[in-house]
Amino acid sequence: MADDSHTTGYRRFRQAMQEGRLQPGMIVTQNELCTILGISLTPLRETLVLLEEFGLVEVKRRAGIHVVYPEVAFIRENYQFRSVIELHAIREFLPRAGRPWLAEMRTRHQNLRDVASNETVAADLNLSFTTLDSDMHVSFVEALENRAISAAYARIMDNINLARQVHDRVALRTRVLDSLGEHLAILDSIEKGDAEGQSPISSFTSARPRTEQSSQRRM
Repeated sequence: MADDSHTTGYRRFRQAMQEGRLQPGMIVTQNELCTILGISLTPLRETLVLLEEFGLVEVKRRAGIHVVYPEVAFIRENYQFRSVIELHAIREFLPRAGRPWLAEMRTRHQNLRDVASNETVAADLNLSFTTLDSDMHVSFVEALENRAISAAYARIMDNINLARQVHDRVALRTRVLDSLGEHLAILDSIEKGDAEGQSPISSFTSARPRTEQSSQRRM
């Protein structure tokens, strides 16, 4: 995205969601949202166009701005979109996946698995896993060398992380260990050059998200 007023507002909106100053389901006025985001009314209106386009808010006349709660359809659509991008991206990535990248990724995953296996969960475990998860997935998508797809993918991951923040009730250590196991299986498949059939890659990109399962159990 270009660095302009509405993308500045978008980034501040995401930050406010992460920090809890905005919560899914909240209804706020334009003035209240201006205060929360630290922007004036004109750039806010530009920001709202972007946020509505991405499905993050609903602007209701005389009722305020509704911060969207990530329901099952929202979660499913974002995971499906991510799967479409990743399956194609991994096929492009396989021929250029070098041994140094594989070795680094495998070492980082194994080290983090050792940390997560300890009875005392490290305070920064979630951040460490989120960073590693992002680095691995973004490596796949960057192989497409398509800025439009990369920008769309970044928005999808923002939405998925929002859904995880709201719905994920799985214990952190369990979730991280399960995900690290999946990632290591994918690294094995990449090393073998396997992106087809019943490989961990195809299973991973088409898997039903735990976040969606958690959301359905709560409904």
